[in-house]
Amino acid sequence: MDFQSIVVYFYIPLVFELKQFAKEYVNHDRSPLTMNSKIYPIIAILIFLSSCKDKSTSLETEKLMGVWSSVLFQTEAKYDSMVLKPAKSPIKATLYKNGKETVFKLTKNGDGLSFKGESGLRFDATLPNNAKSVYGLITDDLWVQNLQFKEFENSWVAKVVKPEIIDTDYEVFLEFYEDSLNMVKAKIQSNKENRELHFKIDSVKVDGNDIDFKITNDRFGISAEYDPKNKNLFLYYGNMSGKRKVSLTKMNPSRLKGYKPMVDENYTYEIPEPIDASIPVASLNDVGINRSMLDFIPKMNSGEYDHIHGIIITKNKKLVFEEYFHGYNREYLHDIKSSFKSISSLWLGKMMMKDESINVNNPIVQYYPEYDILDEDKKKITVHHALTMSTGLQQEDEDEMQWGNEDWVGYELNLPIAHKPGEKYQYSSGGMNLLTGVIQSGTDNYLPQFLYEEILGPMNINRFQMRVSPVGRAYLPGDFYLRPIDFTKFGLLLLNEGSWNNRQIIESEWIDVSTRPHMKGSWPIDSDYGYLWRLLERKVGGKMMKTIEAWGNGGQFLIVIPEIEMTITFTGGNYNLFPEMEDKPMKILNEYILPAVEL
Repeated sequence: MDFQSIVVYFYIPLVFELKQFAKEYVNHDRSPLTMNSKIYPIIAILIFLSSCKDKSTSLETEKLMGVWSSVLFQTEAKYDSMVLKPAKSPIKATLYKNGKETVFKLTKNGDGLSFKGESGLRFDATLPNNAKSVYGLITDDLWVQNLQFKEFENSWVAKVVKPEIIDTDYEVFLEFYEDSLNMVKAKIQSNKENRELHFKIDSVKVDGNDIDFKITNDRFGISAEYDPKNKNLFLYYGNMSGKRKVSLTKMNPSRLKGYKPMVDENYTYEIPEPIDASIPVASLNDVGINRSMLDFIPKMNSGEYDHIHGIIITKNKKLVFEEYFHGYNREYLHDIKSSFKSISSLWLGKMMMKDESINVNNPIVQYYPEYDILDEDKKKITVHHALTMSTGLQQEDEDEMQWGNEDWVGYELNLPIAHKPGEKYQYSSGGMNLLTGVIQSGTDNYLPQFLYEEILGPMNINRFQMRVSPVGRAYLPGDFYLRPIDFTKFGLLLLNEGSWNNRQIIESEWIDVSTRPHMKGSWPIDSDYGYLWRLLERKVGGKMMKTIEAWGNGGQFLIVIPEIEMTITFTGGNYNLFPEMEDKPMKILNEYILPAVEL
């Protein structure tokens, strides 16, 4: 008999007896002995009913215990593929989506091919005569991705993939557990980011099959419902964008891929798979790194290092360690966030190789004649000031800049002067945007196309995505996606003094100048700052050594140690969480990796 049947069976006689008891008690119609004999059975029945209800509730919560998961957000590609025809000299491009095609006439300009559509849709490519490959880009909804074309039946064919933004393949994990007082608790996480930025679950209330959550942020709302028939869980998730209902399934406790950093507790170190001829591989022992470095691996599932997505190490210009967590892998494109600022300084150096008129002492306004800048202090802002985060402009509101304005450069130039240019370091994404026009001045090409042809392609970086502003300017401060192993290549490029596969990608003089101290940074306090590179010191094998570092929100770090030809790359998802985004990877770096280097 279930709880509901028990209540129906006892409810009517119990209510009658309670009413009769109350009447007799008031009128004193029964003796105390008789009264006690009457109340005891009633109390017993109440206790019995209470125990039945508790047992029913505990049965439901027992079914909840564990980790439930599903895809919460999913972004799709607007197109499936692109075809250029004919292969030798294409005159048209066709975009396909679910069998439907849209045809565009191609414009030729030397080796260049292009077309422009509506709402910012554009295609840019380079196809020299008798070329065996095409450098092609498609831009749509302010998002750029490169296209990997292959020749097939007198055509060039490329797949168009979905943008690797945060809402792509965003898996949610809801875990139920009991605390030391046997109270039901829950926490919610994602494979992409640490959800603690948005909210934590304070308490859980289970009422039959309905589950309510009290969370720390009233901008969100979550509840759940257990489906006993199908043994799944419906999650009701609401934010400012609306509400959604998602069916969650319980995960196998031994296979928590995506939720836990690493599930395999029987980890065995292996030499990484070769990537290409440009980066040889070796073992840790081969390059003088003690295997004590691996002592952090068994602790990855403890919660201490959650949302570290990848760690890559090279030593003596050889790849010796490459591991991914939370379901990530070598081929997964990852946003390197503000680490792209440092790489953008290399981009500028490349353009200076091609156009000698570009100089770090040139005024920024020289590259923006379309703006009427009257402020004399603003006219003193140079390329050097933008490279050292010392423009003197008032700190921008990034949300207002990106969501309230189409022209992000114009927004930045219209901010008032807060300090004299060069007087004070002040971290600024908007100030980085000012370098766009400087780089653009050296070429008639679309800037993402220039980056692909002149830097990424020659370094065998053939998969990337990036943002552009609503007015079509490349976005330099961040939102740049590439494989973490390709992120590592920029550290090796520094160690090679700008050379890659015997080709000088960036002048060695610019590598030297840009990684030289030019300003004192604000974090770490009084640290040296180069041209968008952080210049620090770290203890390596017991000895202090200078490092060149690129930092990005969430735990994106590229650390280069020239003295021992070593690079360490981290990717992560602890976005906007301080100090977690820095503390977690830096603890692995400073307590395990660097002490294991044998000098």
